[in-house]
Amino acid sequence: MDIRHFERIFHHLQPRLYAYCRKYIDDSEQAKDIVQECFINLWIHQAEILVSYESYLFKAVHNRCISYYRSLETQADYAMSLKLKLKEEEIHPDLSFPLTELYLKEIDELLRQCLNNLPERCRTIFIMSRYRNMKNQEIATTLNLSVRTVEAQIYHALKIIRKELKDYLPGILFFYIFH
Repeated sequence: MDIRHFERIFHHLQPRLYAYCRKYIDDSEQAKDIVQECFINLWIHQAEILVSYESYLFKAVHNRCISYYRSLETQADYAMSLKLKLKEEEIHPDLSFPLTELYLKEIDELLRQCLNNLPERCRTIFIMSRYRNMKNQEIATTLNLSVRTVEAQIYHALKIIRKELKDYLPGILFFYIFH
């Protein structure tokens, strides 16, 4: 399949696949990501596909939706486990506090690694925004960029960080909400 054929398939099926995905996934951004990932896999594995591309894509979206809900269940189980550990900390603060501190250090180190792996300009903009509390306009003026570029770079950084720390997000949210 050449790129033009792929583009025709994309423009023809993407709206239907997105609508299909939204039947299962409430989050519009997550639904877009799922559909996009399925198209990427179609492009990568096109030579191995033995059914119609349409059948492949609908089945792929369906399977990704199931995987998404399984990961949510895993996150919920993890959050419940964390909640129980925090309750234990309330009952026996001297026993579990080092574990909590260790967990927070691990998350901090993972976040630091994520930041170090970001492209330089993206990292600089993200640090100016989140750690120096600069407004997007200030960053744009300082770096001689458009505000839209700054917004796009922050969005890109957050997307990468969210993806890298997805297994830790329930715990992170729990710590920041309840502590």
